[in-house]
Amino acid sequence: MLKNISILAVLAVVLVACGGGGGVTGFAQLGSDFARAFAQDRNAEPISLENVTLVKTPLVEPFNP
Repeated sequence: MLKNISILAVLAVVLVACGGGGGVTGFAQLGSDFARAFAQDRNAEPISLENVTLVKTPLVEPFNP
């Protein structure tokens, strides 16, 4: 029982960390290139990093539990 509660608590923290505020949250904050790299099959050909851009949001409060 305690193990299940611990797992639920960890999942809740992860969901809150990926949540944030505003219209764009979680992985979407990092941009479409990051989402494409994260969603690809692990055995797929690696994505070329020449034209990949990550969205930087220095004014957003960082996750700090």
